[in-house]
Amino acid sequence: MSGLACLKKSQTEDEDAQELKLGPDFSDAQCLSISEVRLVMEAMIYDYNNRNEDASSTNTQVFEKTLKYVQRFGGNVSQEAVQLIRDMLTKQNGLHTFEAAVVSNLRPVDYDEAKTLVPSLEAEGRASEEQIQRMLDEMANVRRFE
Repeated sequence: MSGLACLKKSQTEDEDAQELKLGPDFSDAQCLSISEVRLVMEAMIYDYNNRNEDASSTNTQVFEKTLKYVQRFGGNVSQEAVQLIRDMLTKQNGLHTFEAAVVSNLRPVDYDEAKTLVPSLEAEGRASEEQIQRMLDEMANVRRFE
């Protein structure tokens, strides 16, 4: 096995989303939900339109396709609701930003579905089953009454 293959293998073994070992690329990164990405992209378009500047960065095929995707799958949730969900998941319930983004995007209905989709929720010392179920119910209520 070459030295490069050994290096790549050890890096892969060090990364495990189930244990929130996300690797060096995510050490200082803030993970965003699809709804948050939609808000950022729409804000970029709004800024360019208001400043009458060249919107070359928002006028690309990748940007347009990404915008269509996040508008379709991000839902029509207001900025306040998106912020409320983020705060509820991260600040009130102590989820890592990666976990919060996954839970927000996949929208599990119950604890069993949540722990299957986000295995790190089951780690020792984390929230109880009842706390997680309450969090999922609150998140669904925010979206429902939006």
